[in-house]
Amino acid sequence: MAEDKSEETGNKKYQSSRGPFEIFANPSMARPITSEAMQNENVADGFEYSALAEKFGEQPVRKKISELMQSYGNGLAITPLFSQDCPEGMSLFHIWFGANLPLYRHSHPALGDCLYYVVSGQLILGKRGLGPGSVFFVPKDMPYKYTAGPEGVEVLEFRAGGGEAGMPSQKLEEQSLDSMQRIIDVAREQQPKWVAPEKIGDHAKA
Repeated sequence: MAEDKSEETGNKKYQSSRGPFEIFANPSMARPITSEAMQNENVADGFEYSALAEKFGEQPVRKKISELMQSYGNGLAITPLFSQDCPEGMSLFHIWFGANLPLYRHSHPALGDCLYYVVSGQLILGKRGLGPGSVFFVPKDMPYKYTAGPEGVEVLEFRAGGGEAGMPSQKLEEQSLDSMQRIIDVAREQQPKWVAPEKIGDHAKA
């Protein structure tokens, strides 16, 4: 009897508007983003920040965004697991945050709705601590932020597409440069604690 290889080749009988059957197997975990890699005001190009620029000026805001991202050096690793290049394309990312890393308030108008799954560690969302197995859903355009727990956190970020074409991937929702500076100060204080796992899921074994 001939071996059925339809799952490996993407059987054309089963098609979706998002694409064919695909497998992305055993990806290596990305290394943390370094402060040096963020020492460029062009990192602000990945944000929509017009409301802040109107209040405080274009260049001060761009400089503060660069400082903010530099403060996350070695405390953030983003590993693409799956993506589809079409308007409703799905994507899946593994994200590791170092201990007590405070994420800035933001939204994702370009990326659509988002579903998060906590793999290991803990994150603090509002006043709630969410541990392994926890899930939360963030609608498109909804501002949100969270803080990694005292041992850091690994999350899976799933998006189903449907965002606004032509928008930056993130809209910065912080209200002032002072609020951004407070995040920077906390992140810099926590930097010595940040040691990324070698492989996806290693954090769960620690």
